[in-house]
Amino acid sequence: MFLFTLLRYFLPAVGVLLLPVFFGLRASAQDLAAGQIVKLRNIEFNPDRLLVQAGDTLTFINQDPFKHDVYIVRTADPNVVVYPATNLLPGESIVIPFQEQGLFTVYCTIHGGMKGKISTTGSFELTEEEKRKVASVKVLPPIVKTGETLFWDKAQCYQCHRMGERGEGLRGPDLSDIGFRARIQAQKLGLDAATEYLIQSLLQPDAYLVEGYTNAMATVYQPPIDLSAKELTAVIAYLQSQGGEVDTWSINLDKEKLATLPAMNPFRHGDPERGKAVFQEAGCNSCHTVGAQKAVSVGPDLTQIGAYRNWTWLTESLLDPNAEIGPEWQYATVYLAPEEDDLFAFEETVEGFLRKNTDTVVEIMVASERLERLPKERVTRVEVSELSKMPTDYVETLTFQQMADLITYLQTLKGSAP
Repeated sequence: MFLFTLLRYFLPAVGVLLLPVFFGLRASAQDLAAGQIVKLRNIEFNPDRLLVQAGDTLTFINQDPFKHDVYIVRTADPNVVVYPATNLLPGESIVIPFQEQGLFTVYCTIHGGMKGKISTTGSFELTEEEKRKVASVKVLPPIVKTGETLFWDKAQCYQCHRMGERGEGLRGPDLSDIGFRARIQAQKLGLDAATEYLIQSLLQPDAYLVEGYTNAMATVYQPPIDLSAKELTAVIAYLQSQGGEVDTWSINLDKEKLATLPAMNPFRHGDPERGKAVFQEAGCNSCHTVGAQKAVSVGPDLTQIGAYRNWTWLTESLLDPNAEIGPEWQYATVYLAPEEDDLFAFEETVEGFLRKNTDTVVEIMVASERLERLPKERVTRVEVSELSKMPTDYVETLTFQQMADLITYLQTLKGSAP
């Protein structure tokens, strides 16, 4: 009865034949001792390459402080779903008996770029026949190219997002395979289609926040980005093309929403030249680079900040820096055990901005262009501060006019896109 209910639920949702080859069970202590264990940590599958045999079990353990899911498809034909997307809350585990033969891809459909391979053939490469099948893809319509150009230029999406190995945005989620993953997320949320999920994610970013991220997205249909309805359609088509079907007919934008005017700016009478002087007098240039003027200390580069951030976000960052801290600007203290051959040494500490914390290494930016790589075997603990390193007393030290001048100056910083 359970099998019939499961099949009846998923068949209309995915539109493919769901073979009864996997059945996930919540893990017990006895289960964890058997088969291969995959840790979901730092938005990665570890390991992300698994050689298995039919009859093996795979145990997935979520070690991140937010939700993931596990979704497995055939690599040669991702429409063949062999394990439906199953949520794993922090600390939760699931055991999957593996019975199929071939090459498979495992995804977290919530977080882009989080995927791995499962092989029973001894190889993680498709056969030549499978490669030819995968290569026979449809030609994308020209609007996709337009959307790609906008994504990596005027729309400023690259400031916060990346596409796998392309781009360096970290503040927002990786958008790899977003066209494919949007379909799964739409099913979970009870939406009509993947396109609805993409539209809402652009026009109302706080509607469906990705686990582990805050709502830091700019209002793209208002200044300074100010995308038109046609430009938004092109960007959505580009996102659809990332593992999904391009269907511009399904992109119905809320015209009333797009016509919403920005909130009135009380700092609109600022002077950018005076603001530049305030920027230097207040010491902002000691931590923030602007163009050729390099900062001495480590801090976000503000060369392009005016191209994608409006006065609201700039004001909040100035008056309440702790409200939203980018993932690459979390300040941390790393505690290190003494070297094994030094009997008289004490525990050491290294402080800086946390860049990476994996099972093998902790990377921390301690100074401008100086990255410390600390072997995990020496790390006893990592303490991440909930506070920004930016001063919080500008509301007391700056006058209203100085704030207006400074924010107006920051809005003029629209350096060239990479």
